Amino acid sequence: MQKISALPAQAVPQTTNPASQVNPLPANAIELKDIHVPEQISNYPIAYGWWLLAALLILVTIISIVKIRKATKRNQVKKQALQQLKNNPKMAITDTIALLKWAAMHYFSRAELAKLFGDSLQKFLTLQLPINHQKNFIDLSGQAFLNQYQAQPKANKDANGDENDHNQADDSLYQAATLWLTHALPPKASKVTNKSASTSENNSQGVNA
Repeated sequence: MQKISALPAQAVPQTTNPASQVNPLPANAIELKDIHVPEQISNYPIAYGWWLLAALLILVTIISIVKIRKATKRNQVKKQALQQLKNNPKMAITDTIALLKWAAMHYFSRAELAKLFGDSLQKFLTLQLPINHQKNFIDLSGQAFLNQYQAQPKANKDANGDENDHNQADDSLYQAATLWLTHALPPKASKVTNKSASTSENNSQGVNA
């Protein structure tokens, strides 16, 4: 009788087929790719609107600087005249009128102003002021313009009385000169043209008369 072996048969290892492994994704699923962070957006080139705004700001700044320098230059003579008047409050009548004429020549026609004196100069200076200051200027400067060409004191006045009147005229003219320099200078361009034409017309009428 044949003996039966009691040893178990060795298990034969089974080979696995990769194709037979179960795919965790469904058959119709799209394969996902790695997430890529987008590149950082550069600040350049700057949009055209910002360039236009920058150019506009630069243009406005340049125009403002030019206007400020021009205004400073136009007011230079005015400031010099006011400073000279302030430093010499007891300036003589002839010197004060000469100062006004000197300042006016920097803003108006020199040829026309050179011909003016006395009443004609006072009238010209008055016309350069705003209307609300003209009467005050005439009242303050009237006696001074009369005394400018007065050769001798009046006979019915003593020396002290004439000196007091002269000093009063000096003080009034000082106020009138300050008023005129402050409010008449620098003149507007249109005003210079109109007043020059008016002065020329008045001069021609005086010659014809």
